[in-house]
Amino acid sequence: MATLVASLSRIPGLDSALEIKDLQKSYYAYNGLLDDTEQPPVSEMHIQKLAALFVRYNAHKTLGVHLIHGHSKTPENTVMLGKNFKNPCGRWTKVTEIDAVDLSIVHGHIFVLTKDGFIAYEYQDGPMPDLSSIGNEFLVDFVDYLVTNGLTNLLGLQVLLDGMDQTMWELILDQGTVMLDAAVVRGCSPTRITGWRFETRDGQPRVCMTNEKHAKMNTGNHKVFNAGKLQPKLSDVDDLKKALFDVGVL
Repeated sequence: MATLVASLSRIPGLDSALEIKDLQKSYYAYNGLLDDTEQPPVSEMHIQKLAALFVRYNAHKTLGVHLIHGHSKTPENTVMLGKNFKNPCGRWTKVTEIDAVDLSIVHGHIFVLTKDGFIAYEYQDGPMPDLSSIGNEFLVDFVDYLVTNGLTNLLGLQVLLDGMDQTMWELILDQGTVMLDAAVVRGCSPTRITGWRFETRDGQPRVCMTNEKHAKMNTGNHKVFNAGKLQPKLSDVDDLKKALFDVGVL
């Protein structure tokens, strides 16, 4: 535990600048993750206690909790990098060559706790979060809770994204995922919660009703585009939206 606490003095992509070696660690971390279907249920008791912890340190406005999972193995020298889009509100996360990542304009989005401390296994376009309003001992207590309760392989730390405070559904693509405003998604059903946000209500900590969920096609497919068929060419977000419209998701 003492070694983990010492590692919290620098968390690349969260409170300190990223280096290429950090992305290389992320590649190995992501490829070691279980699929969400392989992860056990998350106790509501733990989520409620974490809500109290996040609110106590004023971390709930910036950070949340995420179910640790991946969906497929990524090629060598790549990471998962997300970018937001509008109309509808969404986030496209795709496999990206490490050499193509501009380290000055991305930050860690989801972090898993390892023996060497927190490692980002998914990244997001945009500057690192402002952590100045969060209590100094938050990360120490968060790590202590995960370790004490055997949750280090189940729950991770997530940087919340501006403008995405509604319920979002995650769908699996061939080389990534897309997160969409649940209100506009058609032909899909949610399978489990994968991301939790917290808030205060009348001064008390509360788990938000809006959250992130993994979803699957009502046809039973877990991927949007069927394996074995010609995959659509997704050069940009307009291609993605069109492909989702063509299969009846939008």
